[in-house]
This record gives sequence, structure tokens and C-alpha cells, in this order.
Amino acid sequence: MDKVKNVAVFIDAENVPSYSAKQIFDLASNYGNVTVKRIFADWSKGSVKAWKDEVNRYSMTAVQQFEVQPRKNTIDIALIIQALIVLFEKDVDVFCIAAGDSDYTRLVRELRERDKVVIGMGGRNVNPGFVNAFNEYIYLFAEEKKKKEKGKAKSPSPAPQNEKPELIEPTQKKDLVDIIDRLIDDNNGKAYYAQISMEMKQKYSDFIPKNFGCNSFKSLMEKLLPALQKYSVMTESDGTTMYLTRARREGRR
Repeated sequence: MDKVKNVAVFIDAENVPSYSAKQIFDLASNYGNVTVKRIFADWSKGSVKAWKDEVNRYSMTAVQQFEVQPRKNTIDIALIIQALIVLFEKDVDVFCIAAGDSDYTRLVRELRERDKVVIGMGGRNVNPGFVNAFNEYIYLFAEEKKKKEKGKAKSPSPAPQNEKPELIEPTQKKDLVDIIDRLIDDNNGKAYYAQISMEMKQKYSDFIPKNFGCNSFKSLMEKLLPALQKYSVMTESDGTTMYLTRARREGRR
């Protein structure tokens, strides 16, 4: 029987809203047994008051860090120190860091160099280098929903109906197509879903089904394929292993 992995959760309360708490711990529990729960803030500030109920609800250890000087990253330093203490003193396999601050990029690299799985959680408006430092980076939809609600309140005029946001960014789309084409050329005309998923996640830590509102890579590909067009979905004789092949053009023999 495989060992259940131990998970540590670190939250920067000044960068992540309290209404994301449930999603954070729901996601963290998917990786194993959450044994460490730390949340960092200057708790004398009114801006983090909403977190206090969530601290009790999820049995977190609230770490107080007074702001020594305005605009200094004292919270970041406190979180980094505690994460390194946990790294060397506790048996933890997975580190979940909920923050939107690229100051944690070096910490993420250090943890990964020591063969730890590091999961990032936060909003979309973050540095791509920070996102791709993680094994996986998951967008907190609760935060995005709140921002959309605020945006609607500020601008009552609806967006034009013919303007639809792209499901995938152009750069990611190009890399996805390049990977699929290369796999098809290298594997006798077959680009297996498992290979596509692995290679895309190596390039983009946020290229995971959860960030597209999907529960599986199969569902994600079903969403993306209409924008790709030139591929057909096939299944191996085992009935479960799926792959892409180039679609045959009409009239071609």
C-alpha cells in the first residue's frame, strides 16, 4: 500500500482573500493528509479581520508578524522561515503555498530542489515566472468570482456578445499544437493524452484541468479541440487510453 503523503499549507493572509479558504483546503486535501496549517499576517490590521473565522474553522495556526516598516515584506520573510523549518524538522512531502507574491519564487525553487512537490494557489494576475516555478499552480476561482462581481458593479454596461475570451492563451496554444504534432510524428501517428498532459505541465505549471473548470484531462481536451480543429480523438483497444491523430481532410485519399 502506498504511503499517504503529508501536506503542509502556508497562507499569506494579506495576499489571499478569506473566501478562498474552503477551496484552498479542499485542494490541499487532494494531495494527502494535511498535517501543517499556517497562516501569516499582521493580525492588528483590519484588512485581515475576515480571516479570523476561517482560522478557527480550519484549525490553522495563526502566525503574528508585526509590520516593522511600511511596505517591507515582513510577512513573506516569516512564511519563508517557517516553511524552511518545516522542511528540515517535519516529514512533509507536499508544500501548498497560497499567495500571489513572486517574492516566494526562490523558496519554491529551494523546496523543489529538495525533491518536494510544491503547489501554488492564487489569482491570475501574477508573474508567469512565479507560476512556472511550481509543480502545479491552481487559480483560486473564488477570488476571480469576487473580482468579476466587483467589476460588474463598477461597469453596468454589458460586454459585446460577439467578444468571447480565449480559453487558452495564444502562446500556450502554439506550444500545445507543437507538442501534439511532434508526438504524432514520433509515435506512429499517435499523441497520447498522458504524454500531452505531462509535456504541457512541464512547460506551464498552470496547464491543469482544474484551471479550466474541468475534472479530467479528457474533459479539458474536449473543450480545447474545437479551437485546434485539425485533430481527431481515438481510443486504444483497451477502451480507456486516448490519443490524438491528424484528422483526414475531405477529398484526400
